[in-house]
This record gives sequence, C-alpha cells and structure tokens, in this order.
Amino acid sequence: MLLFSEEIKFNKLITLAVFASFIFASCEDDGKIEVQDNTTLFGEMQEALGGAENIANATTIRYESTGTAIEFQEDPEPINGKVADYTTSLLYSLSGAQSKQSWNVDSEYAYATEFSFVEKIDGTKGHSEGETGTFSARFGDFGVTGDPMFSTKVAARQKTLMMSSPIAIAKLIASAEVKGAEYGIIPIGFNTSSLGFGASTPDIELIIDSNTKLPTKAQVLENDPLLGDVIYEVFYSDWTIIDGLQIPQSLEHKLDGNIIRTETLNNIEVNPAFDASELIVSTANAWGYDADQALYGHLSSQFHYRTLLQTFPIDFPVELTEQTSPLALPSELVATDANAYRISGDFQSHYTYAFKVDGGLLLYDSPVNDRRSAAVLSKIRSDFSNAPVKYVVNSHNHFDHAGGTRGNLAEGGDLIVGAGTKSFMEDVLQRPSTVLPNPIEGTSVNVIGISDNMTIGAGDEQIVLYTIPTHHAEDEDYIVLYKPSTSTIYFNDLVNPGFVFVFDQFPAVDQQRIIDLAKDIVEFVDLKGLDVQTYHCTHGFTTQDFDFQTVRDLAEM
Repeated sequence: MLLFSEEIKFNKLITLAVFASFIFASCEDDGKIEVQDNTTLFGEMQEALGGAENIANATTIRYESTGTAIEFQEDPEPINGKVADYTTSLLYSLSGAQSKQSWNVDSEYAYATEFSFVEKIDGTKGHSEGETGTFSARFGDFGVTGDPMFSTKVAARQKTLMMSSPIAIAKLIASAEVKGAEYGIIPIGFNTSSLGFGASTPDIELIIDSNTKLPTKAQVLENDPLLGDVIYEVFYSDWTIIDGLQIPQSLEHKLDGNIIRTETLNNIEVNPAFDASELIVSTANAWGYDADQALYGHLSSQFHYRTLLQTFPIDFPVELTEQTSPLALPSELVATDANAYRISGDFQSHYTYAFKVDGGLLLYDSPVNDRRSAAVLSKIRSDFSNAPVKYVVNSHNHFDHAGGTRGNLAEGGDLIVGAGTKSFMEDVLQRPSTVLPNPIEGTSVNVIGISDNMTIGAGDEQIVLYTIPTHHAEDEDYIVLYKPSTSTIYFNDLVNPGFVFVFDQFPAVDQQRIIDLAKDIVEFVDLKGLDVQTYHCTHGFTTQDFDFQTVRDLAEM
C-alpha cells in the first residue's frame, strides 16, 4: 500500500506495484499514519472543488494558456533546457471525449521556427490543420504540409488533457460509481472511462492536500522509450473560482522528476457558449483509428509533446518500412555497398543502418522506440541478412536516437557508445521497464565506451568508429561511422539531408547553426585525413543527395 502526505516522499519504484489509486493519508502527532476511507475523502474533495452539483453540471471548459517547454535529455543544447514558448486556446469537453486546441509555438530548438496549427479530437477521430514544426514550415514545397493525427497522438492528447483538469477527473470518478475499499483505493483513470485502453493500463492517481482537500497533482506511471518506467505528473496551483468551481491557473508538467512544461491559464470559462460543430471531426478528415497504436500513445504520452515542441513531431506509425509515397525513401541497399542496408519507409524521418561485419551485423542508431526496432530487425531479416547482431552503435544519447536501444539489442550484441555516455546508458539499461515489454528483460548487456576510435572487421566490411567533438553532444558522446572501402561516412543531426535545398528559408540564427554543425563534421574529416566522397544520415528528408561536397558547401557558407 502506497501512502501520501506532504511529509512523505513519493517513491516511484514502489509505484510499479500500485494500480489505479485515489489515496490520502495524514500524520498524527504520535507519528502514526491514519488512512481515510476514500468515499469520505472524495466527498470532501468535491466540496472543496465547488460541490458535487456544480461538478456534475460542468460539461465543457474553455481557456487560453501561456507555456514554456523545457527538455532535459538534449544536453548541452539547448542552453538552460528551454526549447519553446507557446500559447494555446482550448475548448474541452470534460468527459475527455472532445477537444479543440489551437497552438502558436515559438520554438528555439532544434531550429528557430514559428508555427501554428489546430488539433481537434472527436472520440477516436482526430484532425490537424496548419504547420506543425520545421518539416511543414520549411519543406512545404516538397509535400510535407503537416502532422497527421495518428491514433498515438489522439490518445496522448486525451490522457494529458484529462490529467490537466481536476474537474474532469472528479467527474470521471463520480460517473464510474466506484466505491471506497478497505484500504481507501478507488480507480480513477482511463480504465473506468469510456476512453479506456484496457485493464492493464496504469491508471491516474490524484493526490489530495491534507488541509485544503484540493488536489495537488495527478500522476501516472508511463513508458519513456529511452528511460523505461517514468512517473508523469501534473501539478496544480494558483486556484481561482470560476462559476463556483475551483480551477487551477498554473500547471507544471514533470517527467521522471524533470520539468518539461509550465503553463499559466487565463480567460477561463466553464460551460462557455460555442457551436457544437467546433468539436466535430468528420470520418473523411480523420486518420484511421488503431486501438493498439492508441494504447502506445497513452502509455508514452509525453514523448509526442516533447518532439512536437522541438519542431519535429514524431507521430508516425513506426512499423512502416516500405515506400508507398514518392516522397519517402525505400528500405534498400546503400548505393555502391552490398554490405550496407538502410531501413526507412513511409513517414520515417529516423533511419537505421545495418552493416555486415565480422560474420554478423552492426546496427547504427536506435531511433524512436523498441517497436520501431522490432520492425527494423524484421525488415533486415526479410530483405538483407540473417546473421546475428554483434554490435549496436548509438550515435549519441538524445532520446529520439536512442529510444529503441533495448529493441536493437533484443537478439544480443554489444552496445557501443561514446565514453562520455557509457555510464548513463548502463544505468538506463538497468532501470525498470515494465509498462511496455522489455526486449532485454533478464539479460546483461556489455556496454563499450570509446573515446577516440575503434576498428571492426577488415577489407570491404571494415568499419571505423570515431568519437568527434561537436557542440550538439556532450564530450566524447558522439560517434560517426566510416567505411574506408567506399569512402563513406555515416552520422546524423550535424547535417540534415534536404536542408541545403531550403537553406535560404531559414532565419539567420538557424542558418548559422546549420553552418556550424556542418563545420564540425568537415573539420573532423580533414583533421583525420579521411577520404570521404559520400555521406549518409540516420535522419532522412524528402529530397537529398549523398555527395559529401554538399556538406563542405554548407560549412563554407
């Protein structure tokens, strides 16, 4: 049994054993802990929020918010962790089923990009209109116009909006008619809601202030693709009374104890006048709903917000490895190298490369999550090689490039990273990872940290791994892959293919960042005296070339 008070520290490891709970405890003078029945406590919370009748009569809420997004897994960029300022305007059905949210984002990282879009959710249907980051803002001429509302995103939004509204959660508890149990536990999450995602889904916990009886925060156990089990928390403060209901005006979102967003709410209205059509999404406008994909969005909800506010929303169906659109690159052998294979496909901005070496395979980069890695391994087996995986090499430890590390190691192999990130990745691989299946559960992974270079294989298969200095990663964290036999270098982020074609559309600050990162790789190649004619990146865009002279041209701008 997990207990809370203002004096008791929340232990996220214990939470692994706790299911849907609404918990309260208070400390008496003699140090004993008195557990209250939650039926009574829920009534007290209802009264503190404005009373059961007012809560029942509240059907919708509208407000505007001003927010700041912060990223903790991108050191040493951005400076002080800030990635974006944003404003939103939300119209929200307190059942959680419908919402309309208009966004205006001023992003500072990864690229200085201003973009605006409107997301609508109507049950299982979602629709987005407008620009959703650097892709749609800079690559519109290439057909990249927006970020579809895949089922993962619909579920991620529904869960986050529910957790951001104590009134919505209170209505959910009341409508579920769940009674208090011997230890004061009542389920209050999606499993008791029409938005349910299955009995095994961890529910939301609402934590109550022992004095005011108002909620202090909502929290839930979820999966972070890189970190495994994490606690996602929304803290409530600065309460105000709107139409007899207590509404928090400040929200603070935390993931694994790290602040990822802060929001200030204003112009709050309960039961505002609006046209019902504002919350309707037609079937024709909605992306097809997939309950399995929605489950993954629910279980990794904050991944989608973090990538969105870094201007690269990653919400594509990760299992796609085939090309059905002329704007996508197929999974195929790398030109001029029968020992190298790229796994890409529709919607994929993050690639993995497989190399034959030493009688086995080396995988370069582990993007996004373990489900993507499973699709990557399946594609390798069907189209490239059945040799065992001997090495998995991560370019650097940013979460979008390392989130699939466990999946890439599912069949075995050593993990090779820069020496500066070795201890970090060892810790990551030992963390609990139970919300989603852990492909390496019960196994031990050998993590190799290199501080200069490492050569694997010989002849046409030979691969040389180098760590290089770059301000995009911490010291001795970044690994590039070089194949002498084809004069080819592999990397990511330092140059993003396709950016050269729209370079003039970027603001001056981004142009300089593109130039500086291109200089990092060019100066390294020249310092080592490497013969580099072609390059490939684990990022991909709709139009690209592979001539290393392109990188040199960028570095000289």
